Amino acid sequence: MSKPSGPLLVYGPLSATYDFGPAHPLTPRRFGPGIDLLRAVGAEPGMAPEPAPDEELRWVHVAGYVETVRRLSADPFGPAGAGIGPGDDPAFPGMHEAAAAVAGGSLQAMEAILRGEAEHAFHAGGGLHHAMPDRASGFCIYNDPALAIARARRAGLRVLYVDLDVHHGDGVQAIHASDPGVLTISFHESGRYLFPGTGFVDEVGAGTAAGTIANVPFEPFTGEDAWWAAVNSIIPPVAAAFGPDLLVTQHGADSHAWDPLAHLAVTTSAMGRAARLLDEVAHRFAGGRWLATGGGGYDVYRVVPRAWALTWLAGAHREPPARIPSAWRARWGTEAGRYRQSPIPGRFDDEPNAGRPIDLRQRSAEAQSIATARQVREIHVPALLKAAQERGWWEPLTAYPDMGQGHGHAGEGQDHAGANPSPTVLGHLSAEGLERLNLAERVIAPLDESAGMRILVAAAKGGAAVSVAANGGTIVAAAVTARSPSSAPQEHELLALGVAPGMRRQGLGKALLVAHLADLEGPVVATVTLAERDPLAPEAVETRRRIARSLLLGAGFELMAPPPLIATADPGVVTARRARGQK
Repeated sequence: MSKPSGPLLVYGPLSATYDFGPAHPLTPRRFGPGIDLLRAVGAEPGMAPEPAPDEELRWVHVAGYVETVRRLSADPFGPAGAGIGPGDDPAFPGMHEAAAAVAGGSLQAMEAILRGEAEHAFHAGGGLHHAMPDRASGFCIYNDPALAIARARRAGLRVLYVDLDVHHGDGVQAIHASDPGVLTISFHESGRYLFPGTGFVDEVGAGTAAGTIANVPFEPFTGEDAWWAAVNSIIPPVAAAFGPDLLVTQHGADSHAWDPLAHLAVTTSAMGRAARLLDEVAHRFAGGRWLATGGGGYDVYRVVPRAWALTWLAGAHREPPARIPSAWRARWGTEAGRYRQSPIPGRFDDEPNAGRPIDLRQRSAEAQSIATARQVREIHVPALLKAAQERGWWEPLTAYPDMGQGHGHAGEGQDHAGANPSPTVLGHLSAEGLERLNLAERVIAPLDESAGMRILVAAAKGGAAVSVAANGGTIVAAAVTARSPSSAPQEHELLALGVAPGMRRQGLGKALLVAHLADLEGPVVATVTLAERDPLAPEAVETRRRIARSLLLGAGFELMAPPPLIATADPGVVTARRARGQK
């Protein structure tokens, strides 16, 4: 099977059978104009979904729930149960087969990616992200993104899941919450105002998976600029720190300003930009492996077809045409008018702010949403990566030349203790001194050690203090401090302290930190959030915090109250300060 010229498009006869009835918002009518516009831009369905077998559905759903779906599928007027009944998820004849086909479409697409037959795949009818292990929810019977992730995990791949739907991706989050090999990021309207009432910043995960759940809840009426700023400021550095093997994404079009079920004011322009960003992330960190799903969207003529086309075009690495084909608009314009979703726009991208004036209500909402995104970035991006981006030392999506490192990130890493059981501590190295060394894997963020070496060299050039412990020519531990840009002029921030896996629990981190601080003038502050972890083998969060406190106290720091911005969402954050001249 030859690879398609663009993302593998998943669609077939069973796609439109997922149908809750003519009055339900999630209508199969969206496939008519949606698939037609995809064909107009060069996409052609290449895989028809088939029902997933019960054995595969049980990867994320309990057996009793699958049996309930089967029962209500055969007898829709029987006793309601497991979230299926009047309301969001009414039973309908053939419901099990239709929902299993949605699940099967995403699983088949994942199989094609894992076999190398497709680099990208787009399942327009997928993205049913609310279904829980034991119940239906929010128009979703079986959770196809969670199933696709489960399949990738069974293949040993680590997965980054990004959800752009206006509703929180609660089902995917819940199903994979305990797995540190799955990182979920959801951008959505706040649960204070919109179903499902979850997805707050303080939902961050627990145990070894603490820090692998990130949520960015937006205030109602937030527009494209604040939405895009959040997406662009959070996804790339989080992906760089996590180092996924594969991306699964959900591109719900219901965050659009014209969507009838929600209250954000995003545009197709921002949606297309986000899809192109995710394509970059897939190629930079995941070998190009990317499964995109369509998700929600209830303006099925003016918005959904354009959002689908822009997502597919992003994966095809093609710019959208200047105008939407007039024949397509003529074909669907009358039907759109019948459903009060007209006129159909003539371009794929919207006018700024969807053609609406920006009022005081929107400005206020965006200011609050931007503050929320900053809070999420503070918690979920390692301190070194935040500083590296903000000070121009590094860009997450830039592939830097290999500076001599030969270690991948697929295994547990090389034990560097064998060559020299007593690493040499080298304090406050110059950029030239650092350039003569290699960096062992998993010493510091990001996961790619070539990029990590780039950060160390650029940091030294930028005036930061960089000390290392080296075995021969290989850095096995590193400490980085830099002057704080926003507090007292002589105060420093501890940006990183890391040790290679084979050298941990031998006192090297404390010895390096003490030596690093000995020649540093002025006070030093340290803030250790959930982001500071080994993404391949994270310790339980309680262990991480105990180690952080021990290292800092052993180097002369005193614990202090954390910044409220961080503590409200990461109550276990460790914050400490070492006064000037303290040894």
